Amino acid sequence: MPLDITLFGIQMPTLLPIFVAVAVLQILVDRIMSDAGLYKHVWHPGLFRTAVFVCLFTLPCLLIYT
Repeated sequence: MPLDITLFGIQMPTLLPIFVAVAVLQILVDRIMSDAGLYKHVWHPGLFRTAVFVCLFTLPCLLIYT
């Protein structure tokens, strides 16, 4: 069941605003983890950042589409 949102007269898929919101949240989480020194203990920071983004993006998507 596809869900669409109308924003300022433009119809867009629901995943687009979720993606933008999670991208902003990811920037904040990344700064917090960087300031805390977490990336010194991670084997591959880029892979870890991607995994955190996927986890953050999956949570609201599962709430909407299930």
